[in-house]
Amino acid sequence: MKRLSPGRCALALFIMVPAWSMCAESQESSGGDSRYQQFMVYPHRQAGYAAMRAGDERTAMAEFTRARELAPQSVDTALDLAEAYRHFNQAARAQTVLDEQARYTPNDSRLRAAMTPPAPPAVDCTRDNRPVCRAKRGFGDLQVGDLARAQAELDAPDFAASPEGRNLRHALVQRAIYLGDDQRAVAQLSELDKQNQLSSDERNQWFTLLLKLDRLDAARELQSRSGLDTPTQDLAMAQAIGNSGDRKALASYMAARQPAFANEKDERQWINLLAMAARAQPALLDHYTVRYPANAMWQARVALPLAMLRGDRAVAGSMLSRLPADSFHEERFSLYLQQGQYVQAQQQAEVLIAQPEGYRLLDPLSYRLMDAGATYEAKQLLLDAYPFTGNTHSAALLARLAVLAGQQPALFSADDRARLRRPLDSVALRVAQLHILSALRDCEGIRQVMADQSPDYPAELWRQLGDCYSKDHPGLAEYAYAQAGKHEPSADTTRALAYQAYSAQDYETALLAWRSVPAAHLQQADLLAAANTALTIHETAVARAWLDDYAARGGRQDGAYWWLRAQADEPSNPALARTDLENAVALQPDPRYYARLAALQAQAGDAQQALASWQHASALAPQDSRIAASLGYAYLQAGEPEKALAQFERAHQADPDNPALTRQLLYVNQQLGDYAQARMYAEQAIDQFGNVGAADPAGAGSDTQQSQDDLYSLRRLHENLDRRWSFNADTSLGDTVSSAANSVAPGVSYRSYAQFEAQYHLDPQLTGGDLNTLTAYARLFAGSGVTGTVWPVHEAMLGIGVHWKPLTSQNIVLSVEQQTPADNSRVTHNDTLFRASGSWSFGQKFSDDWHASGRGWFTQNFYVDVAHYLRAEETVVTLDYRFGFHDKIVNGQTIEPYFHLQYTGIDRTQGLTYLRDGRAGLGVQWNVWYGETHYDAYPHRLSVAIEGQHAFTTYLRDTNAAFLIVRTQW
Repeated sequence: MKRLSPGRCALALFIMVPAWSMCAESQESSGGDSRYQQFMVYPHRQAGYAAMRAGDERTAMAEFTRARELAPQSVDTALDLAEAYRHFNQAARAQTVLDEQARYTPNDSRLRAAMTPPAPPAVDCTRDNRPVCRAKRGFGDLQVGDLARAQAELDAPDFAASPEGRNLRHALVQRAIYLGDDQRAVAQLSELDKQNQLSSDERNQWFTLLLKLDRLDAARELQSRSGLDTPTQDLAMAQAIGNSGDRKALASYMAARQPAFANEKDERQWINLLAMAARAQPALLDHYTVRYPANAMWQARVALPLAMLRGDRAVAGSMLSRLPADSFHEERFSLYLQQGQYVQAQQQAEVLIAQPEGYRLLDPLSYRLMDAGATYEAKQLLLDAYPFTGNTHSAALLARLAVLAGQQPALFSADDRARLRRPLDSVALRVAQLHILSALRDCEGIRQVMADQSPDYPAELWRQLGDCYSKDHPGLAEYAYAQAGKHEPSADTTRALAYQAYSAQDYETALLAWRSVPAAHLQQADLLAAANTALTIHETAVARAWLDDYAARGGRQDGAYWWLRAQADEPSNPALARTDLENAVALQPDPRYYARLAALQAQAGDAQQALASWQHASALAPQDSRIAASLGYAYLQAGEPEKALAQFERAHQADPDNPALTRQLLYVNQQLGDYAQARMYAEQAIDQFGNVGAADPAGAGSDTQQSQDDLYSLRRLHENLDRRWSFNADTSLGDTVSSAANSVAPGVSYRSYAQFEAQYHLDPQLTGGDLNTLTAYARLFAGSGVTGTVWPVHEAMLGIGVHWKPLTSQNIVLSVEQQTPADNSRVTHNDTLFRASGSWSFGQKFSDDWHASGRGWFTQNFYVDVAHYLRAEETVVTLDYRFGFHDKIVNGQTIEPYFHLQYTGIDRTQGLTYLRDGRAGLGVQWNVWYGETHYDAYPHRLSVAIEGQHAFTTYLRDTNAAFLIVRTQW
């Protein structure tokens, strides 16, 4: 008998007829046979039918009788035994067996068909075609296996519709199934279905035969309309679809089924089919809920590789959690790698390598770690096995370690480097070791490994050794380069030396190497590299010669060529260099080219073209802070501060720690009148100075002193930017009348005087200047009066006016003031004062403000004042020069010895009367500055001075005078 394959085995689960091939794992028959009974009966039934075909009555009867004894209530064994009796002409005994079976399965269609054999005809049935004769002939044909003749009897419509015909068709179906004529059986079952004569067993048989014949659509149609949805039938249908290879159809079918299998084995087969369908619908396998615990692990084993293959990390992790931790290390490694859990991936790799022959996995595992970005873990895995003794892939592993060292040298700790420096056993291994050390730029390691100075080292390593020795041991470096030349005495070796020396910034050696290469061996790229080397060390003549050779050989005159040509021409001919750069930018716009062109254009005084070049450079390199800053300066020179501000802000955003940019933003915002922004940048600039302000001025160097002065200037600017009100007061007590009060009341001579003034600085947006451009003020001043008393409380005057500073770069002030008597003095009158004054210290270092650096500083001031009283028609001119030295006592305090010269001229009668006073004074003053903060310089000052004066010419009575002077600013 033909042996069924495992894939076909399930198809026999529903073919429940006598004497047919069945699987040991088929379901229980309609007669109530248990699987064990079927298993025991099966060989006897097979042997019985074999004996019947051979005509061996005794053996056939013995085998069928034994099968009946093993399954005494089985329809199958009853039908087998009855057919044997009839075959050997013992019809009575056959009927007895069938009658006995009717007690157990009275409703079985097969049994009923077998119990109603045709009555003996009274006619010759060989010629008669009545139903009983046709039935007799048909059953006879079935017994001898002539199915075609039996089916031919059924071609008669009347006979086919008769009870005898239907019984014959039922028998033909079973006999066809037994003999393996599946197509015939299916055709007859279809006819029975049309006649609505199918039993449930026959319907199951039809379904199974359709699956066996790969008529899946027909099987699914039969299954859907006949309710064939037992778990075993679902499994059989799924297996048939799976055998067809249509994964999408399989997935669609299984998605609609939720069978509850009665045994673990069937459920496992279902899981296997889910794995086949998982390529179309992975969720079917991933989300399937198993009934048997053993199958949960099986599901994980099946689903895991599929999830890994499609990159479903969540499912893979879920499946791995069901499996023992000491299993599936390769899958765990891959999953950890995908999830970025590199430490865990390294642990799994170590377990894999620790397995027998696991060293072979070091190469792929380390590569995968590197490829995933787990460079540290790859390094550690490689170093744990270094130097890979006995590994057939040692060369590749050493090379990989060298690549890793070149890409991530910071990964290698001091201990790692110390280990890699220990020389290996053979020259070949040391050569590979040196590649690792070279990638790490570990000259100490290269020197240690090459300490044996073996002649077998290649020229490349000798050159590297020479590079390592070049700075500290020039003699050894020369020896190493000589060895490289011996190993590779060629132009290529010298060319490589030139390139290597240039990359190591040893330009002199590189230039010598280029000069030693014969011109015929220099390629066009070499000529450009040689010219670049020469330009690096300012050998412009040599560079021009190589560039000329390059051009003569027809080298491509692109932007890079003209860039080098411009550098070579610039020292001797800036105009030609400018033309070179114009050629460069025309061929290849490059921010470097435009930047250098802008510098040359500015140098030639062509500010507008320089601005255009900076604009081109900025468009090409919008993130370059230096170009943005340079464009900002160009805009400033072009008188466009708003555009300059935008560029400086862009540069500052890219380079916020650049103090020059911060200060430039401060000054531009100040120029534009945005004092809030200016103060913000002033604070940033102050913070960028760090602790220079705390440096010891006594021991500070010139750079530190300059930094201290710059910092103080920034603080002073920060304080001024926020100043709206200013107050000052002056008091002088003298022993006689003097002209010292001219700064307060021009042309008025007091023994003593006092003044208090308040100023309000108007908004620069209104004045078009800065905070000091326009100031409204009011002052109250008084003197000793005509009696010449000591205390300045007489002849008080109130003055209200405006100061106008027309030039921001010069301390020149124009004022108009209305004066009104503030007491009942008879000698004071209303008047209008017009005044022009100027003050110059001739350099910041001579200013009277506090100096942050040094132990002290010289100060000088030249003051010019021209005043005219409108009502009194009086004009007064005052010239005053003062020179002194501030000697620092403590921080914020000085003692200042000084002298000053003063000249006063008074015209009271429009030139008819002109009074003169010229005098010199010596004094000493104590100055105190206070109120300093982190961002603001000292806003307040108090000065107390004692001064003696001598008049060389005067309109006053006394020529000598002494004064106590107190001044304050707030």
